[in-house]
Parts: sequence; C-alpha cells; structure tokens
Amino acid sequence: MLLSLITGISAVVLAPAAHAEDKVTYEVVSSDIATANIEYFDRSQRKVLDSAPLPWRTSVMVVKARSASTAGAEVRADWRSSIAALPVWRPSKWVTVRIYYQEKVICENTLDVGNAACYGSTPFKS
Repeated sequence: MLLSLITGISAVVLAPAAHAEDKVTYEVVSSDIATANIEYFDRSQRKVLDSAPLPWRTSVMVVKARSASTAGAEVRADWRSSIAALPVWRPSKWVTVRIYYQEKVICENTLDVGNAACYGSTPFKS
C-alpha cells in the first residue's frame, strides 16, 4: 500500500503541467497589392493559401504563441511575381504582416521586397 501511494504521488509530482493553447490573430494588409500567397501556423501545422485577397485576417490556436519552434505563431506573405518578364519584387508596393496575441500586436513587419514575415518569438515592429 505504501509503495502504491508513493508511486501515485510521484506520478502527480512528475507530470508536466498542462498548457492551454494560445489564440493569435494573423493579418496581412496592403493598399498596393491585391493578393498574396500566405503561409501561417495553426496548431503546429503549416497552412498555405495561394492568391489570398488582401486584406486578409484569421484567428487560430497555436501551442505557444511566443515559441521559436513550429508550436509558435508565424505568418508570412509572398507577393513576388511568378511571371519571368516582371521584376521579382515590386518597389514601393508595401505589404504589412501582423500577429496579435492577447489583443496586442506582438509582431509587425512592413516591406516592399516581395515577401514579409512575422514570428511570435521575435517581437518586431518595422
């Protein structure tokens, strides 16, 4: 009986703490670009949207918003031309990507080089 009590107590003490998932909102906006290819993480799985109309916004659950691994929040947009006759990027055609966590922007990146990304593990505002 004592052995089973000790075993039960050690199992409770050694069990990892449960972590609820974090809700994040991803956003991609532009006043210059109509569509972009968007990639984002949703519960540790990469999702891909081709030619998503902008502005685009979605809320998802991730394992841990600020994690640097695939468990964390991540969004990227690519609006480079796939037509060989056009330039790869479009100067002065700005796109902004954002991640919101607990109703606050934790990452914001605005670029005109054809792609932009934000990571929950890297608080950044450009």
